[in-house]
Amino acid sequence: MQVPAGVLIQAVEQGSIAHEVGIEAGDRLLGINDRVIEDVLDYRYVVTLFERELVLRVAKTSGELWEIDIEKDEEEDLGIELEGIQTRLCKNNCIFCFVHQLPRGKQVRRTLRVKDEDFRLSFLFGHYLTLTNLSESDFQRIFEQRLSPLYVSVHATEVGLRQYLLQNRRPDDLLGNMRRLIEGGIKVHTQIVLMPDINDGIHLERSIADLVHFYPSVLTVSIVPVGLTDHRKGLPKLRPVDLDYARRTIEHVSAIQQQNLGTYGTPFCFLGDEFYILAEHPIPPRSHYGEFPLVENGVGMVRTFLDEFALALGKKWKHNRRVSVRGTVVTGRIFYPTLKGCVDQINSKLKVDLQCLPAENLYFGKGITVAGLLTGSDIFAAVKDQLHGDFLVVPSESMTGEQGLFLDDWIKTDLEMRLSVPVFAGGYHVAEFFKLIFSVGSPRHEAFPILSDETVSFGS
Repeated sequence: MQVPAGVLIQAVEQGSIAHEVGIEAGDRLLGINDRVIEDVLDYRYVVTLFERELVLRVAKTSGELWEIDIEKDEEEDLGIELEGIQTRLCKNNCIFCFVHQLPRGKQVRRTLRVKDEDFRLSFLFGHYLTLTNLSESDFQRIFEQRLSPLYVSVHATEVGLRQYLLQNRRPDDLLGNMRRLIEGGIKVHTQIVLMPDINDGIHLERSIADLVHFYPSVLTVSIVPVGLTDHRKGLPKLRPVDLDYARRTIEHVSAIQQQNLGTYGTPFCFLGDEFYILAEHPIPPRSHYGEFPLVENGVGMVRTFLDEFALALGKKWKHNRRVSVRGTVVTGRIFYPTLKGCVDQINSKLKVDLQCLPAENLYFGKGITVAGLLTGSDIFAAVKDQLHGDFLVVPSESMTGEQGLFLDDWIKTDLEMRLSVPVFAGGYHVAEFFKLIFSVGSPRHEAFPILSDETVSFGS
């Protein structure tokens, strides 16, 4: 099937420039001035580049081709909404790929099955890419449009080891590609998914040493533990990260961080929060994380949460003492000890009655412990016999869309019908949670919107 040229115009704002010149939803934007428009990023760049005088080439739904001359003010918007980026897919077969570990024969959100490898999504949303599918025109576009920073999955810098991890028949020139990006003025965050006995030890030291050589153009290395589901039949055997391994990794990486601090003034490499929680090790202080550039990758998220919580708990919260606040808060197993301690403090100081429960991930397997991968059925199984109080608070990042869609296609109302209590998203900041619990039972209560691709939430 031939892909239509240009970008689909999904909507046109009433009274806008586009509306006045006859552009309609369903038309396709082919180009602006001498530039071909491939996606919304192209559109934003070209409109900014030419600012006032634009010549739009538009394919109408009737089949006609229009060429439209437009003069506008610099900040004036054309008033068109373009379709989302058509995702480029990953052709690697990484031995730890989460998509390959999805349960067979079960409902699962369609987007979870998408293996993306797209520099545009890396720039826009912080998605990690391996750089294995970049063409010459891609490099030129990245440089021209200043798509920086990008987020690169490294895993190992040694050619043979990286080729094994990615299961790509063609060895790629990772360091050469990164050098080219850097010489073109692009900043890079990098990631290593750490697998016991495979890319750790001397291999990890080599990877960090190769990457820190590019500092400050390579900004950071985040080191996160491999995530293993119960659905790995036919896949390479991998060992999960346990308490002992997490402790040894913290000790190993801490020594490297201290060396980097002395040489570069930054730890440079940062461990995912899961390592500290698994090792029952204190979370590093705020100063360790700088400006928290990796919080969306689970690096510094717990520290951000704890600091936000301390600030929120110190405020004076007014609530109707005649309204009893009794409810249940659920989270994933990895975050449960942290959240339980916070809920206990809320109960003690603010005289409410909240219960905190961990939810086992029955859908993907017990090795998956983060709240964002909990399904509706997981949450139901965790609370059905232990539900306390008059409402349930679930992690915001476990749902998406207005209906509150879980990964297993349950929606929020499925939980409400089965449990006979209202279900609320905890919000994306701790203060939102405090407002939520004190508004429950109030006629003015408003639930927080359910969003996606957010970071720190109550129940992370």
